[in-house]
Amino acid sequence: MYTNEIVIDMGFSETVIAVRGKGVVLKEPTLVAAIRSKGKHKFIAAGIEAKRYMRRRDRDLNATLIHPVKGGVIEDVNAAIWMLKDFLHKAMPRRLFRPRPEVIATIACGTSVVERKNYENVLAAVGLKSPILMEAPIAVSGLLENEYNLIATVGASVSDVAIVGPNGIITGCSVTMCGNAVDEKIRNYIADNYRLGISHTSAEELRKKIGTYHKGQIMSDEVSGRNLVDETHYQTEITSNEIAPMMQSVMSSFAYVIESVTMMCPEKHCMDVYHAGITLCGGYAFSEGLSDFLFERLRIAVNVPKNADEAIALGALSFFDDRDKMYKML
Repeated sequence: MYTNEIVIDMGFSETVIAVRGKGVVLKEPTLVAAIRSKGKHKFIAAGIEAKRYMRRRDRDLNATLIHPVKGGVIEDVNAAIWMLKDFLHKAMPRRLFRPRPEVIATIACGTSVVERKNYENVLAAVGLKSPILMEAPIAVSGLLENEYNLIATVGASVSDVAIVGPNGIITGCSVTMCGNAVDEKIRNYIADNYRLGISHTSAEELRKKIGTYHKGQIMSDEVSGRNLVDETHYQTEITSNEIAPMMQSVMSSFAYVIESVTMMCPEKHCMDVYHAGITLCGGYAFSEGLSDFLFERLRIAVNVPKNADEAIALGALSFFDDRDKMYKML
């Protein structure tokens, strides 16, 4: 039987759309390729197609990539609307508005009232009216069996840390650190030490290839870019030992955030939270050795779900099966 109950998890790096009864039906980069003309943007492609368009040799030289979502909030409303329309028609072709879908949209737990309203307006513009806005840690809790959980969602531009109980978030916060923060440090390091200018994408790819939190594991990879001295193109080799301190610096700060949140936990729930451990979700959770690194810092078990990058969407989807629980936690 066809269902129109859907979840939209729109982050800086990826957008995930899940449908009740089907699971995740779309996972694409949160990107829009556009051409700026006469002060306006003409949107060309979204998601994977936007990346492909930007790689084509025959593309317009005025084309640019737009990130509609930054810092956990919608920054470019028009690009977000255009992108969501494209994604929704890919995920639910010809069926989207019959009947009108019920929607859970996940947000960062630090989202303000104004930012929430902006999100609702964007969803309404694509035909998704009266959405349920759900904080990411609450969504993840839908996959967990324990009553009280310490949940950390590690994203590209914003990360959430929260203790979630049967009645919702007990204490928590959002921070703008992790993926992008590490990548920016890598870019600055290569610029300062090799006089080589590389893109954010190149820094991200370098981190994913050779970045590790395991001590003594040495890997290397070549990175190419623009010589900051004479503007020529050249490449150099970077080792995992070089970028490890930057990764550790950012995650040490993140560990401090987790520690601060646990210190605000009511004493009567402390043991429940400790025994449940930390549930680590988000694309950055797959970083090699990260769970061991956090365990060494915090001395509490760190659990990374197999589908950590889809956990927010899948967790939110589970609440359609228990609406009483959902309304109690929101």
